[in-house]
Amino acid sequence: MNHFGKLAALVFALALALALSACNGGAASSASSSEGSAEASESSASAVENSAEAPEASAEASEGEADASAEASGELAGKPWVTSVLQGNLPAEQPEVKDDLYAHYNYDYLAAHQTEIQVTSTITDRASELQDSITSIIKDESVTSHDIEQLRIFYNQAADVETLQATGLSEVQPYLDRIDAVTTLDEMNELLTADDFPFSPFIIATVMTYDTRDKNIVQVNPNFVTCDPLLVGGRFFQSSDDPQVQQNTIAVLNALASPSVVDMMAIGMNEEEAKDATTKIVEFEIAHGQYLDDTSIFLNADYGVAAEATRDSYATPDELLALAPNFPLKEVLDKLGKGTSEAYYVDKDWLEALNGLWTEESLDTLKLVAKIKVLGETRPYRDPSLMNAMLEAGGQAVPDAESFAYTACTSLDTLANVVSKTYVEDVLGANAKARLEKLSKDLIATWKDLVDNTAWMGEESQKRVIEKLDNMTLNVLEPVCGYLDYSELELTPTEEGGTLLSNYLKLKQYRYDCESKMVNQPAVAAAPWFGVSPTMNNAFYDPASNSINIFPGFVTSLIYADEMTDADLLAGAGWTIGHEISHGFDYTGSQADAYGQPNPVFADADVDSFVLKSSTLASYYNTIEVMPGVMANGQLLVGEAAADLCGMQACLELASKTDGFDYNDYFERICNV
Repeated sequence: MNHFGKLAALVFALALALALSACNGGAASSASSSEGSAEASESSASAVENSAEAPEASAEASEGEADASAEASGELAGKPWVTSVLQGNLPAEQPEVKDDLYAHYNYDYLAAHQTEIQVTSTITDRASELQDSITSIIKDESVTSHDIEQLRIFYNQAADVETLQATGLSEVQPYLDRIDAVTTLDEMNELLTADDFPFSPFIIATVMTYDTRDKNIVQVNPNFVTCDPLLVGGRFFQSSDDPQVQQNTIAVLNALASPSVVDMMAIGMNEEEAKDATTKIVEFEIAHGQYLDDTSIFLNADYGVAAEATRDSYATPDELLALAPNFPLKEVLDKLGKGTSEAYYVDKDWLEALNGLWTEESLDTLKLVAKIKVLGETRPYRDPSLMNAMLEAGGQAVPDAESFAYTACTSLDTLANVVSKTYVEDVLGANAKARLEKLSKDLIATWKDLVDNTAWMGEESQKRVIEKLDNMTLNVLEPVCGYLDYSELELTPTEEGGTLLSNYLKLKQYRYDCESKMVNQPAVAAAPWFGVSPTMNNAFYDPASNSINIFPGFVTSLIYADEMTDADLLAGAGWTIGHEISHGFDYTGSQADAYGQPNPVFADADVDSFVLKSSTLASYYNTIEVMPGVMANGQLLVGEAAADLCGMQACLELASKTDGFDYNDYFERICNV
């Protein structure tokens, strides 16, 4: 196997090793985002809560997974709780409902997929529906509108692989040359703040909700290239002193850097030079990432610490600038259209760390990071042949021209809003939004009934929970403020000299301008939609805006169809919605109030009871052996497990009010979603 293939295979194997180290008592991590960190960047999208993250929908399989499968097929074969992704775990015969609910109802599907190298799920099987629908609309020339025409121009330019290959790096090279020409830190600062340099390699700034009764403010986050430190970077160094965990972390970061290796080879480096450059970038990111807070560090802390940390993360404009006097922060924020915010949200330790590394001594590394950022950002809009070669060498699926074009169109910086709006209006239809909203409201009402009958919760806590439920915003299939308006966008067709990259840069600036108009405007509790592409197969709760968010990319025919009965809908979408509502009251979510402010929901008198219930559930999961000699990490799982249980409780409570409800069909459908 060549270098590219080895890197691709390492990604899963090393990530698995890291996870196992965490299971064995190393670093605890969490899929939860802290106070709107989902808005940070698309690369941190997986940090958002996703009830669709069933074990069978795991990441790409590889050689590392095959080894795990063989290990799991021994004494734990057929044992409930051991994920079906570990091939060989499925028992020889269909188990009874009482022995393994999931495997009982899903047995035929699992059996049909046990021989596949890449394990799929019913959710991932349907994920292509949005792409197929949008592609069909684009190709239908009889469908016309301003938005569709813009989408068609961009899609066709992305699908023209022959032109992209001929263009190569010629459009990107001038920006790389300008980085190479930098000789001092002052010159680097000038480049980053230049209006004709359309990149921000170190800072990303997004609109977020400060208080749903107040105004939108700006969140400032790192914008790195090899990986997203908010997701997997230096946070493990912060949460664990275990050398093995740290070693595994570095290995994972190096594996995740494989696309950057490809980019550096594209600009003339040989393989060894590219690997050395990657090492420098990883070291640079670790130096920053170790200062980023991970929500998992709060799980073992006193209840309320997460809220306190959130409060400490708000800064006035003067306080923000004082954190990084070396870095041209004000100028960069002005360039991004976010310099007028009345308040900012930022990890202060991280920003101070960036300031400490913003020195002449670090200039060569800063230039390298800037170049790789430019290459990484433009990768989806230039010649895909080199990346495809790497994917093929690693045994991964290589996207065809249509898939490449669709991916280019669904970036948050391009036309994800147009794609999502088109899918909702022309494919799902008005009934989908209406029925999913009604289901969400019914489940919220059911949650309120359950709260009224929760014995451990005192009157003050019940009052705060009800207030939070009453103020929970439903961003169902579209944000409450509507999609961004693209009516003034005019892309340049190929016949008029337009290119995929030039139109990408035009689209990115257009979105920046749209978002800039929201700063200091009344909060709309739709901020999560400005940080993550709504074409993602995702549904989640956001504590900073106290909102339930159901992205169009999540609503396939598996989740919603007009012909579904209310019972079918409750099983398909209901558990997801109930799960996400529950995240508003888990260990982290309950530390934000009805308006997204960092004020704990549970009164002091009830905190001990809540923490006891949370720790009891975590302790139960600690007893589950997921692989021979490897126990589950209850602290890692408790948030999702509690949301599953509470979401199911709400669904069953709602079902109990329906005459003749078929529980067998309900559970069978749940197990096949």
